[in-house]
Amino acid sequence: MRSRRYQGHPLAKLGGTAARLPRYLKLAHGLVRDPSIPAARKGALVGGISYAVLPFDLLPGIIPIIGQLDDLAALLLGIRIALGGCSPEMAQTHLARVGLAETALDADLQTVQEVAVWLAKGAIGVARRGLMFPLKLFAGARTRG
Repeated sequence: MRSRRYQGHPLAKLGGTAARLPRYLKLAHGLVRDPSIPAARKGALVGGISYAVLPFDLLPGIIPIIGQLDDLAALLLGIRIALGGCSPEMAQTHLARVGLAETALDADLQTVQEVAVWLAKGAIGVARRGLMFPLKLFAGARTRG
């Protein structure tokens, strides 16, 4: 029953997004090869793929979760931009070819955003506690002294 408890947690949702990553990569491959997609939109897709695979970026991959989150966001945004260059019928064909629902991309981008917000809130809480600790020590020393 533990799984139900964490089902709506941002990290649990991110697991589902990560599980779809091979399908997103296959989708990106198909979009890059589609001659009907304008070059500028393909450029955005190639930029998203490049950002995801190159070892240097804004948030280093060595940082757990957040280091991979920005790469995933870049890839998904590139795919969204490329799909926007297709007719609705062609976009549906591309998605169906890799077994993705029409709503999957937007839902997974939403998940990435939720995880980023959850991590930011956690980091702010840790920083606040870290800043308050010396103040509490100082206040305790003043009352004793």
